[in-house]
Amino acid sequence: MKKPWSISTTVRNPERLRDFLRVLKTLEGKEFNEDNQILFQVLLIKERLYKPNNIPLKYKKYYEDVERKIPIKVARQIFEYQEYQDPPMRGRQSVNPLNKLGFAIARQGYDSIRITNLGNLFLNEDYDIGYIFFRSLLKLQFPNPWSNDFSKKDGFNIMPLIGVLHLIYELDRCEVKKGLSKKEFCLFVPTLINFEQIEEQVKKIINYRQQKGKTEKEKFAKQYIKEFYGISGDITDKKINNIFDYGDNIIRYLRLTKYLQVRSDALGEHWRIDLEPTRLTQIEQIIKKYNGQMFRFESIKDYLDWIADIDLPELPWEKIGKLREIIENLRKTIIDYSNAKGLKLDGVKKKYSISEKIELMPKKELLKYLEELRKMNLELKVSEKKKELKYNSEQINKTIKILEDPKQIKKLEPEQFEKLINDALLMIDDELLIKPNFPVDDNGEPISHAPGKKADIECYYESFNATCEVTLDRSNRQWVRETQPVMRHLREFENSNIGKEAICIFIAPSINNDTYSIFFNSVVHEYDGRKQKIVPITTQQFANILRKLLKNIEKEEKNTHEELLKLFNELINKAEVARGFTEWANMIQKIVMA
Repeated sequence: MKKPWSISTTVRNPERLRDFLRVLKTLEGKEFNEDNQILFQVLLIKERLYKPNNIPLKYKKYYEDVERKIPIKVARQIFEYQEYQDPPMRGRQSVNPLNKLGFAIARQGYDSIRITNLGNLFLNEDYDIGYIFFRSLLKLQFPNPWSNDFSKKDGFNIMPLIGVLHLIYELDRCEVKKGLSKKEFCLFVPTLINFEQIEEQVKKIINYRQQKGKTEKEKFAKQYIKEFYGISGDITDKKINNIFDYGDNIIRYLRLTKYLQVRSDALGEHWRIDLEPTRLTQIEQIIKKYNGQMFRFESIKDYLDWIADIDLPELPWEKIGKLREIIENLRKTIIDYSNAKGLKLDGVKKKYSISEKIELMPKKELLKYLEELRKMNLELKVSEKKKELKYNSEQINKTIKILEDPKQIKKLEPEQFEKLINDALLMIDDELLIKPNFPVDDNGEPISHAPGKKADIECYYESFNATCEVTLDRSNRQWVRETQPVMRHLREFENSNIGKEAICIFIAPSINNDTYSIFFNSVVHEYDGRKQKIVPITTQQFANILRKLLKNIEKEEKNTHEELLKLFNELINKAEVARGFTEWANMIQKIVMA
């Protein structure tokens, strides 16, 4: 029976793989035998990268205080408490995506654990997530000698990333409606298991679009899934849901390559995924060179050597003429955009100009110039987006409506929520710099949420600096997951930006009493030896702050950083006179909602 393909259901968020890889690095050079498979899983527990379902009562304290380090002995006892039927299998499952994506080589009975060149690059502090996942997913193929997951006898013969680029490129050539909706992607991408299907798959997408009405489309989709699985009778909901779960998983990974662009509104509606326009020349060169057919290898060793070589497969732009072609097309894209928006490129101070002579540039310098052009393109897009948001009453009202509606908030992905708050801060204006820490595509749109070791958003004003931390977590465990990282990020931010007072704005749909309690202690007493300035506010309260600032805009009065600082300090200082965190929370509510 056929089955859809996926990249990794073990780790839903691709960026978590870096922490898994960091832990595996500590075992490099050792045999990946059963003892070390168990040890790897134990170390993931120790580093809080994996939390088992059953935690012994005496060890609950390690999860209630996230700053408390879990000793290796305790982590092992927590692991053993699970009483797994096959304990080493847990470590094999956790290492599987690292093997699959070419970041590591770790398998029982095959040499010692090794982190590949690409894996080591991923572990660098200044890693480029787009480059890492493009190089990784470019190598991914089904089947391959290293895995039995997707076999030739089941019909697999595909390099997924290249296959998807072919599919969307061919679809865009014959359809007015460009790209794929999320439902179309989930239906027709995980089920693209052979490169020879691409043309037929395009026809099926067009046929699906020609179905009139929601009912007809649903009927077509269900029949398509049944035919894919080879089922003549009824199909279970689980099999249908698997297709969509795999599709969502694939989207998360492919977006990180930056070769695919997702367009949607603030709520993720009107969602479409398409080829990234600024990389279209590169895409055309790739699909001309590779048709999506898997590479063939004589042995596992040949395959692993290929996986470990960061320069394989060969990219068309390794040839200098193709590289110049990419640069020329990107320059044209930037110039066309700047002309359409009435922007002056000469005013952008860069190491290279837009009209740099490239005929005699060596390849190494051409690659640097291409990277500078991408930065220029991104800065132009971000700058223009800021202009569109500044004093935009209509957009502020839309944002307020979303923030005040719990049903709308529930629809958001973490990165969408971070983007919503980031844009709201830009609408307020009067900042020196609003710096989100979520990774972005070539248009400044988030492709994932901010990594766990940094504040979600950093804000720099003339009179103060701030971190802005946001979460969609509204559970009674909010205080466990959020408070310590927030306070730690603020302290690191304070230490890195001496000279101005630093505050933290913490925003959540609702705030747990224990969260208020911990922040209250940090404000009134101390965190790690010094008091902190933290403002915990709900999305509804933040919406009301925006509403007050909107009134100033409508009266053509400028919102100033001094007014913001005055408001935040008023909320923080109330903690000093409050008789406890409950009274402080009530004071915040009264002031903000007045």
